[in-house]
Amino acid sequence: MNQNLQKIIGFTLALALLSLPTACGTASSETSNAELYGPTVAALADDEAFAFVEIGAKNSVLLASSQLLDGGQTAAFCDVYYAADGEARKIGAIDDSETTAPLSCDASGIYAAGEQQVLRYEISEEGLLDLSEAVYIRYDDSGHEFYEKAAEGNTEQITEEEFLSFSEKAHKADPILFHYGASGS
Repeated sequence: MNQNLQKIIGFTLALALLSLPTACGTASSETSNAELYGPTVAALADDEAFAFVEIGAKNSVLLASSQLLDGGQTAAFCDVYYAADGEARKIGAIDDSETTAPLSCDASGIYAAGEQQVLRYEISEEGLLDLSEAVYIRYDDSGHEFYEKAAEGNTEQITEEEFLSFSEKAHKADPILFHYGASGS
């Protein structure tokens, strides 16, 4: 591809990135998503859709997925990119096999939910993907249900009401809508 065409495509992509809405919170960085993530989005495969989310980190977070649910705009799995130190890089993936609901987010993080668990991810101060909180339905040797919460390296038993409360928070969070290509559609 000639250099002029590459410049035109790059400029068009940058303009499109500026117009895409972010989900969940309020923009946290004075640097535009086009400046932070333009080359990363341009390098995504043709079948990868992307979304920007604001979850309390210094910069927006870029999510990319080639596995949209039912041909729509939501996903249960994605790669996570974050711009730190002037460079956007892949910092992990949200790809738990138990996730059955579309990913969602609020100002506190990204939620991945299934029938027996709810996970909440954050971006750490070091710019890393962190599973900050998780609740699970577990079963003892006799097949009786109990509930657990894992946070900050500690695991504790919780009540069914606490599990349901956290689950409800995830289901009330905004669904993350993914878009294809520079047009955002």
